[in-house]
Amino acid sequence: MKRFVYNINKVAGDPTTTSNEVVSFDDYSHLKAVSWVGENGGSLDVELKTHDGKSSIVESVPLEYYKIGSGREEMILEQPISNNSIRIATSFTTGTAIKGALVFTLEKE
Repeated sequence: MKRFVYNINKVAGDPTTTSNEVVSFDDYSHLKAVSWVGENGGSLDVELKTHDGKSSIVESVPLEYYKIGSGREEMILEQPISNNSIRIATSFTTGTAIKGALVFTLEKE
């Protein structure tokens, strides 16, 4: 099992924007869980998709949904992934600074 970190840093003055990025996880092909560790996140929506973008693993939700704390633990997914990668689609609305990381827990199959 291994954890991978995907950093997200936005300042309040950054323009409203979207992104759609493929993230690879070496030779790990089973996505066990994901969580958000950081500040804020209410002005950023995140969707996790298959590497080709054709299917959603987690529908678009505010980044805060992934946050650990107040009795919440990481989001358990138990999802096999193709090509050892997923696509992370984000939509940022200007006005709130965001600093932290999505932490993915994966294992080899």
